[in-house]
Amino acid sequence: MRKGLFKNYIRHRYNDGNVKGTIDVARHVTKNTPFIGKIAYSQREFSYDNYLMELIRHTVEYIKRKPYGNNLLTKVKDEVKLLVEATPDYETYDRQRIIDSNKKNPIRHAYFREYLALQRLCILILQHQKHQIGSGSRQIYGILFDGAWLWEEYVNSLIDDIFYHPMNKGGKGAQRLFGGNVGLIYPDFISRDKETRIIADAKYKPIDNIGNKDYLQVLAYMFRFDAKRGYYLYPEAEGTDDLQLWMNKGSTYEEDVTPRDDVSITKHGLKIPADAENYESFVMRMKTSEREFMETFAV
Repeated sequence: MRKGLFKNYIRHRYNDGNVKGTIDVARHVTKNTPFIGKIAYSQREFSYDNYLMELIRHTVEYIKRKPYGNNLLTKVKDEVKLLVEATPDYETYDRQRIIDSNKKNPIRHAYFREYLALQRLCILILQHQKHQIGSGSRQIYGILFDGAWLWEEYVNSLIDDIFYHPMNKGGKGAQRLFGGNVGLIYPDFISRDKETRIIADAKYKPIDNIGNKDYLQVLAYMFRFDAKRGYYLYPEAEGTDDLQLWMNKGSTYEEDVTPRDDVSITKHGLKIPADAENYESFVMRMKTSEREFMETFAV
C-alpha cells in the first residue's frame, strides 16, 4: 500500500450512445438489432479492479472466514476498505479464474515489485500450499504455527486416559448447552469420572493473562456438566505455584451471597525448565514436570 493500489489496463465493453473506443461489430449486430441508438464498443482503460486486486480481494475474503481472520484484518482495516471499494466486480465463484490469470501474469512492473511477493503469497494461501524450508530462490522469514492448538494436543497426550477431549478443529465430540442442537460448545477436557466431574481448559498464555472471559467460559462449562472443579492448564516458566480460586468469595451489592467451599477453579501450570543446560537435561526435567503435573489429577 506504500505504492498505492495496483492499476492496470483493462478492456471494458460498453453498449451505449457514447462511443469512445473500438466498435465491436459482431456484438453490436447481436445486441442492437433492430438499431435503437446504442453502439457496442470496447475501450482500454486504467483500472484498479484488475486481476491482481481481485486476487488480493479473494485472499482477504478467504481470511475473513477463518477464526483468526477478523483479528488479523483489524490491523489493516483501512487498507481492506480501500481494496473492497476498488473491486466492485468481485464474485466468490470467480476465484479459480482469477488464480489462473495471476499465475499467467506475474507482476513485472519495477515500480510495483513489492506486489509480486504479495501476488505469490496470495496464490499460496488460496491454493493451500506450503513453503518448504531449504535451498532455493525464495527466502523464508518466519514460520507461523498454532501454538494454542499444539499446547492443547500436548496436554491431551498426558491426560487422555483421565479426560475426554472434544476437538474443535476436527468437529469431534461437540457438546450443547441446550436441547435442539442449540449452544454448540467444545470444552477442551471433560473428566471421565461422572461422580467428581472436572472441566479443564488448556491456555497457552501466562497465568496473569488468564482473566475474565476465560473465567466465564469455564464456569459455563462447569454449570453445564454439574462440575465442582475447574482447571486452567498453562505452561509455567517462572516456577509459580498453583492458584486456586473459590466461588462467591468476592464482594456483592447486598452482601448476602454465601461463599462456596465446594466450587473452585485452579490455575494449574506445567512447569517448563527455562534454564536447562542442554537438550538432554531439558528432556529429563520435563519428564519430572509432567509427573508432578499429573499428580493433581491422580488424587
